[in-house]
Amino acid sequence: MKAVLTLYDLLRLAYPRSSLQWLSALPPENVAVNWVVLAIADVQTGDLLISPAESVTQELLYEAERRGACGVILVGGSSAVPSAAKERLEMLPLPVVLLSGDENPRVIQRLLLTLLVNQRLGLVERGYRLHLQFTQLSAEGAGLPGLARAAMDITGRGVIIQDKRGSILAEQVSPALESIWTDVLTQIGTSITLPEVMRDRKQAGQQGGAVLQEIPGGLIRLIKPITVGGVARGYLSLVGLAGEIDELDYLVAEQGAVVCAIEMRHSKAMREVEKRLQVDLLTALLHEDFSPRDAALWAQNLGLDLAQAHVALRFAWSRPTSSREPPSRRRLETLVNGEVSRLGLKVILSAMGNEVVCFCQVPPRQAGYPSRRPEIALELGKAVLRKGKEEHPDTPVCCGVGLEALSLRDWQTSFRQAGQALELARRLKSDQVMYFSDLSVYRLLLQIEHSPELTAFQEETLGALLAQENSLELLRTLESYFAHNGNISQTADALFIHRNTLIYRLERIANILGQDLDNPETRLALQLALHIHRMK
Repeated sequence: MKAVLTLYDLLRLAYPRSSLQWLSALPPENVAVNWVVLAIADVQTGDLLISPAESVTQELLYEAERRGACGVILVGGSSAVPSAAKERLEMLPLPVVLLSGDENPRVIQRLLLTLLVNQRLGLVERGYRLHLQFTQLSAEGAGLPGLARAAMDITGRGVIIQDKRGSILAEQVSPALESIWTDVLTQIGTSITLPEVMRDRKQAGQQGGAVLQEIPGGLIRLIKPITVGGVARGYLSLVGLAGEIDELDYLVAEQGAVVCAIEMRHSKAMREVEKRLQVDLLTALLHEDFSPRDAALWAQNLGLDLAQAHVALRFAWSRPTSSREPPSRRRLETLVNGEVSRLGLKVILSAMGNEVVCFCQVPPRQAGYPSRRPEIALELGKAVLRKGKEEHPDTPVCCGVGLEALSLRDWQTSFRQAGQALELARRLKSDQVMYFSDLSVYRLLLQIEHSPELTAFQEETLGALLAQENSLELLRTLESYFAHNGNISQTADALFIHRNTLIYRLERIANILGQDLDNPETRLALQLALHIHRMK
């Protein structure tokens, strides 16, 4: 705490910037305040005078300056200041500030004197007022964006509210940082940029205090964990120029984090209710337990329009590449929800078994036009796979996407198609979104995969090759050869081998199989057998 409060410090600690309007030039930073008085007759050198705006006169301002006042606070609206007094303000070296509102001057005096006489007690009282202000905003439905705006208005700092993974939930730029705000968000927009003490959410929640972190470019970041149940569920940051952070910033961070925690718990409770409704609705739709009218009404309450086209997506963890257990289904659900929120999509989502299922609303195609690729849904699938790989590189996420469902009766079909695509993605260990329309011949093979004839066909066609010691190398060579339409140069480049080496391998494959690789029928049979082998 500062031993002596300046006029700037005193007003900053007491009132938000939006309630203050300087009618004269800003005061120098070293203008100290000795006392706060309400009458001009009581003014002594270094005192701060409080006066109703409508009562101010030229004579009063002259007298305040003559007596050595450090400044004048006018209480009321700008229109209440007499025009004659406004003219005098332009020539007066005395700092004059207008405090908007109708607060009683005696209440203002008491608050400012409390800060002057007992700064610690004054900060406690200011913290209580901040808590009331933030709580009122939350009760009025301002949400996290409203809390961020209020925190910026009070402190003049840039404000960022993040969830436990570092994703930005709300942010508010300050005027001083407007030109570089995008760079600031890029630098601290993930959990990786948190100080070491904040990365362990349990430790951060138990420690609880705010932490300062330097940011490249001469900036400083004050970080306060948003704690629920002893665990950090998010982070509130105030960003300013290096050396600017003061007691008010700590107060705002502390009280703001408390109300952010309440807001986040409320949002989580609302999401849980909505999630249960979505689970019930999706289950009923897939089992046709609703009439179309009832389903449409229920979906409308959840913000969905069943008159629009929807596409089924099904997500599941792939088999881990290590001995570790795969992440939980709840973690997968969190991943999907995070990307849905980031992309701003309208979906209905539910966890089913070890999968996460969602139907994504997509723009409908025009009547008479063929089905088109649902790019919005495919982008969601790609985003979830990217995020999953980033957070869990040893256990990729698999995704299957069905065709458009233009009506309720098509939802089951799209759901089934997405399931087939997901199953194939897991079998092929694919790191790409598997779209049902792209399955090609696999669509047929999945229908007859348990047929003895299918197994016999694969054995007759590829059995001799599979029996070789270096079968994996030979299979990879054959697959690449077909993938490049029999082009020797492209295949050799793809396999990083010499053309002569490739030609030798192909001749050896042909000899092992007793087949002519230039025969179109042979190629078709081998490609089909390779597809069957991949599935198994």
